[in-house]
Amino acid sequence: MKVIDWLLNKGHRIKQKEWSRSWKIPRFLLYAFGIFTIFWYFWSIIGIMVGLLYFILFKDLAWKRNGIILSVVISSVDVFIYFYKEFAPLKLAIWSGVAFISGYLFILLVVELLKKKSLKFNHLRKGISHRLKNLSIIQKRLFFLILFTTPIGLWSSVNIDLGVMFDNSSRFLWINVPSKVNTGDNFTITIEAWDSFERLSATYNGKIEFSIESYNLSSYLPISMPLVDFPEPYTFSGQLFGSDIAYEINDGKDNGMNTFEMTIGTPGIHYILVSDSLTGNTYYSNPIIVKNYESSEQLIAWGDIHTHSHLSDGSGTAEHNFNFARNIARLDFFALTDHGEILLFNPDSLDFIETLTNSQYEPGKFVTFHGIEWTQVETGHYTCIYSGENMLKEPLLSYLTIPTTNGLWNTLDQFTSKTGDRALALPHHTTKKAYIQDWTYINPKYVKLAEVTSVHGEFLFEQRDGLNYRGAIDSPFQYTYGSSIMDAFKMGYRMTLYAASDVHDGHPGHSLSHTRAYIGHQRPLSIWHTRNEHPYPGGLTAVFTDNLTREGVFSALEQQQLFANSDHGRPILIFNINGTKVGNGSTLIVNNQTSPRLLNIFLAQDGAPVGLMSEAASITPNWVPNWNASIEILKNGKLWHTIRVSEAVSNISVLDTDAIMGATFEPYCIERDGNYYINSFSDNSIDPTSLNTNGFDFYIIRIVGDNGRTSYAGPIWVEYVI
Repeated sequence: MKVIDWLLNKGHRIKQKEWSRSWKIPRFLLYAFGIFTIFWYFWSIIGIMVGLLYFILFKDLAWKRNGIILSVVISSVDVFIYFYKEFAPLKLAIWSGVAFISGYLFILLVVELLKKKSLKFNHLRKGISHRLKNLSIIQKRLFFLILFTTPIGLWSSVNIDLGVMFDNSSRFLWINVPSKVNTGDNFTITIEAWDSFERLSATYNGKIEFSIESYNLSSYLPISMPLVDFPEPYTFSGQLFGSDIAYEINDGKDNGMNTFEMTIGTPGIHYILVSDSLTGNTYYSNPIIVKNYESSEQLIAWGDIHTHSHLSDGSGTAEHNFNFARNIARLDFFALTDHGEILLFNPDSLDFIETLTNSQYEPGKFVTFHGIEWTQVETGHYTCIYSGENMLKEPLLSYLTIPTTNGLWNTLDQFTSKTGDRALALPHHTTKKAYIQDWTYINPKYVKLAEVTSVHGEFLFEQRDGLNYRGAIDSPFQYTYGSSIMDAFKMGYRMTLYAASDVHDGHPGHSLSHTRAYIGHQRPLSIWHTRNEHPYPGGLTAVFTDNLTREGVFSALEQQQLFANSDHGRPILIFNINGTKVGNGSTLIVNNQTSPRLLNIFLAQDGAPVGLMSEAASITPNWVPNWNASIEILKNGKLWHTIRVSEAVSNISVLDTDAIMGATFEPYCIERDGNYYINSFSDNSIDPTSLNTNGFDFYIIRIVGDNGRTSYAGPIWVEYVI
């Protein structure tokens, strides 16, 4: 109680006289800064402390009141955002913060008017003031304690998670290996111990032992005794206490992660199995295809080409993001694509990003691309990546400097013509209400890929479509045709599905924002609320590339030689029709409208535990991978055929002899003032009869695992000779 008494009297003891005029401006500016912190995430605590200091230190009752109101407003906004995650958090912070502050100012105005015009109100006010002055010491202490602790309590309730802060105990292992390896070649196995939030467990000290599960390349039957040179059993060295950022501890211990070398001498599809002494479970790697590769056969490289750092609205330094992508998420290629609109206010950062991206590129080991996100609200966002050593800096890609989509295409034309580099523009979160994609503006020269899944959800179908199993955030108020990627295919736009994280939490290639570790105190720290609106695991893209270089990987992306996955898992999915694979136009030409089409799907699933919406990956006692999954064949935007599988490795063939009829979007167009549009959000009038596939069919493969993992390949288009 002595502390409370000291605080109650602190302002009186420090300042027995009114502030001098010279202090009025700093006092106001500091208060204004406190208001600004309303829009921050974890660091809004600074504004709360500013408000509480005003409440404690100032003798002026008006400023005491302003201080406590500031603290309560900031903490209330944080709580408001926490419980309404379906809205964009920064916008919600702005609107709710402005509303609360405006409401407070309005109340002050009303009070002043009533003081001048209402005797009854003045009598009531003086009565309340008299009662407050005559409170007992205990009552004053209690009143002060409530005022002081309420904002701190509200803020802590949504910004502090003691489990995330202190529980770093290991829960399971993640095993990563290359997707393709030559027979007899050495390759690296990465073992990571993850806690209940999918972070490295710094305390892990279990003993591991290696084994293998193998399948024949042609029959897909188990191989009983493959030739393998395993690493020796190994015991990890861990810390006594955990860490939320174990990979930055450099003391010679494992800290939840180590790499090993091994060889496999038998061709096949292999899974490396690692038994763990702590959980008693055995964990599976992603699949490896081992064979005697010819030089012309392609690698499978995994990457994330849509990510953000603290240079825009993400977390962690650019260097941190590159390091995590390469060494922790174990990516083969990566692009940092911060928002141009925010970089515009720090133009020197473009030179820094360009230098860093080039310095991080190591051919054969780690490929980096220059990139930036153009964030136009009206017609859709595009992540732009470039093939060469140059970042497009003049003009900086921002809707503030380049306000129209046509302007974006013109700028990319000028850049590619001047440098000889190529560019890709990647539309994403296309069905979100705040950023609905207008497909009628796209330029096929640059828009060859569409982001099917990310931390925002899945966008192959509209959120409320019965075929959108995973959902997405920020849905429009009613079902909106013309925004999904599938609708774009029906309009005749020929793109290929890729996936990325769109990570904002400093963990590219393996976002944590779908776990409780999105919380503000999770390092790397952030001032942005954007962690709050990303409840899904981030996706990854696999490309079939001739080599691990910028030219090789960018060409694979540009030529659409790829497939996509919904989380950190790395299955292998290969789709072809009559031998025509995804990529290089993804088009099969047949003799007539009824020519048979043999669809072949090869699937080797990943055995890793799966992260889900707002739920971290987890295991149970005696856990084994769940191989049950549905192979869906989506034809012309509809579910055409489903095959259930229950094995790790499957090879499925399905014959289609139905007449090729194509798909059209035309019936879903809306008429407005005599013109037609793809939906109510579009401002670009179109001829609805042009929105079709010209009578040609398209097929997409979607793997829907019972464990929650989803993979995508396609489309492949089938044309017939007239």
